[in-house]
Amino acid sequence: MASAMLEFNYDISCPFAYIASTRVKALAERTNVQLIYRPVLLGAIYRATAAPQGAGGSASDVFNPTKKARTLKRYKIAYHPPPQHPRKTVNALRLLCCVEDQEERRILTEKLFKAYWVEGRDVNNDDTLLDIARESGIDSASTLDKSSFSNASARRALEMATAEAIQRGAFGVPGFWVPNALWVDVEGEQRRGRFFWGQDRMHFVEATLLSLNRKSDSERKRESNGWEGVQGLRSMMPRCMPFNKPLGKVKLEFWFDFSSPWAFLGYTQLARLQRTFGPSLEIVMKPFLLGILFREIGAPNLPMMAVSRAKAVWSRQDHADWTDYWNAVNVQDGQKDGNMDFYWADTFPIRTPTVLRVALVEPKTTALLYSACWEKNMNVSDDSILSSVLEQGGYNGAELIAQANQPDIKAKLREVTAEAKSLGICGVPTYRVLRQDGNGTWNLAGGLVWGQDEINVVEDVIAGWEPQSADGVAEVGRVQYETGEAIAKL
Repeated sequence: MASAMLEFNYDISCPFAYIASTRVKALAERTNVQLIYRPVLLGAIYRATAAPQGAGGSASDVFNPTKKARTLKRYKIAYHPPPQHPRKTVNALRLLCCVEDQEERRILTEKLFKAYWVEGRDVNNDDTLLDIARESGIDSASTLDKSSFSNASARRALEMATAEAIQRGAFGVPGFWVPNALWVDVEGEQRRGRFFWGQDRMHFVEATLLSLNRKSDSERKRESNGWEGVQGLRSMMPRCMPFNKPLGKVKLEFWFDFSSPWAFLGYTQLARLQRTFGPSLEIVMKPFLLGILFREIGAPNLPMMAVSRAKAVWSRQDHADWTDYWNAVNVQDGQKDGNMDFYWADTFPIRTPTVLRVALVEPKTTALLYSACWEKNMNVSDDSILSSVLEQGGYNGAELIAQANQPDIKAKLREVTAEAKSLGICGVPTYRVLRQDGNGTWNLAGGLVWGQDEINVVEDVIAGWEPQSADGVAEVGRVQYETGEAIAKL
């Protein structure tokens, strides 16, 4: 794979790019590719794509802080953010562009990230930047001085890298560009060159890189991502706990609304979780009215429509990637579940109050209803169509809908929706892991986990990972964890 290459786009001011910087070198080594460190101007990307801005002028302010904290804990990454954030990093990025040797640029990049996110140094100060360069030990440090910050070649290189990242679909950092990837996008067009965004999509990057040396271009043209024959896909989503056995009795609450295509993806993995963890895991379905929750907490009713165009385009492709990924994982696990045949619903958003109430009346209809919404493209907000779907599934559709319209079931749905708000749930799918202590009390473990892309976190929490404890292990079952007794290895 000498011709394979991975381009890493980053800005020192982004905490998520910092997280990615601690992992990207190892990823490149595992996949045997050439890694190119190419800094970009995050502020320019924000302006070009109308990215959301937080109170501090940084898009990172609007992301889930719990998710960031949990990620740092999982990877054991040192993190002491500066009180003045965001700090300007234009000169730091120009300094990096003055260092042309990629190994030296990597060393200086890591040193700058550490200075910003661990040591609290002012990377907006030119003298500090030059000190950091000298401390890094790179040979190029002797050629750097204050004129480097206005170096015309470095400025052009930074501007060009930023423009190319935007053209490829970037709306933030970290970004990953695989120039040789041949794939088919959601519109069915064959394309060369693949952009991925986010440190939590690095398993897609790894699978894409590993796919490059498997088949010829003509063979890959028939595949959407080329991941089908890449082994160990599920293991590419990093885990903390080295086993799949619940520590004690565990409940997993799955909070969802049929209206979300992301919750559908999460739902498809519940059967795998049940097989993985066995009878000690109880899965509890929690259907609720997402639209009502959004209205009461002041969130957009259609979050996908509220983001920038660049992110909306990426989001749709991201959903397709997850569909392909989970289908490929299912094949590698022996096809124990049906293949997902996802179809974006023509009627969107899907109006789901009656559908949710049917699921409350008869939880066994959930799989049937999800398939109707997101595989069969059936408008289940129409009672006649909903009844037909239920009839085809072997149920008495009219009777179930009549029961779903009873006052007590309507009240139950309102009650669960109010409970979702009181718990701090802000979207779907959301997972809550509850572990039973020695007194028989059920306690929340690991906090709220939002998003089907965090299912590896859910697995770890079920297995006993506890981000609030000093060593990341729950007290319940600690003896089993430390001695390895009765533990099924991954």
